[in-house]
Amino acid sequence: MTTTYRATVYREGRWWAIEIPAAGAVTQARRVGDVEWMARECVALTLDVPEEDVAIDVEFVLPDDARADWEASRALAEQARQDGAEAARLARNVVTRMRADGYTYAEMASVLGLSAQRVHQLANAS
Repeated sequence: MTTTYRATVYREGRWWAIEIPAAGAVTQARRVGDVEWMARECVALTLDVPEEDVAIDVEFVLPDDARADWEASRALAEQARQDGAEAARLARNVVTRMRADGYTYAEMASVLGLSAQRVHQLANAS
């Protein structure tokens, strides 16, 4: 039966420090790509269980100033994604209404400042 252990990982000089509190274990890795297997091996050796029975949930700890900027960046990116989806929805609505009013793709392109191709894409996206 596989048991999952949380590994808290942070940069310490040129090494990655790895703490696994539930196993009472600490280790380190030289490269970030080695963190998970080093943690799994450390838990297996510490608890004397087969390595295949150990799963690791890695949580990287960033410096406080970097963490705050990263979280702000992710929030802004999500807001931009939502804004982009809403903008696309509104653009499709405009093209649909104009098409219903008899505008050609070329006319819509000129009026909206888009290429005829883009107008066609918006018209067929709904």
